[in-house]
Amino acid sequence: MPDNAERRIVLVLQALGDNAEDISHLLQYGGWRGLPHDVHACPIALYLRTVMTDVTDAKVSSEQAKVHTTDGADIAVDLTPAQAGFVLAFDIGAYPGLIATTSDDNGDVIDELDL
Repeated sequence: MPDNAERRIVLVLQALGDNAEDISHLLQYGGWRGLPHDVHACPIALYLRTVMTDVTDAKVSSEQAKVHTTDGADIAVDLTPAQAGFVLAFDIGAYPGLIATTSDDNGDVIDELDL
């Protein structure tokens, strides 16, 4: 049986939605934009760091979400098929509105993204 922290992560992830489209809409409306193929900058990782106040770091791949908490715990949970589908689709560019811009209007590279 998962511990309380694991259950909280699962519940917070479930709140994203039941399918990849719902997940993308919630993340877009919440302003969680990230970078494809970057486990630290996945919009779901940014969401976890924002919504869970005791999470200091989060990494999300197409298989798992891993978080580090303020009390030093490292917790990993498997993603649902909908969550995994979102990550895979995001990584191939299916949700361009969720990709953080890496250059300004002049085409100059932004050194530090606000993620």
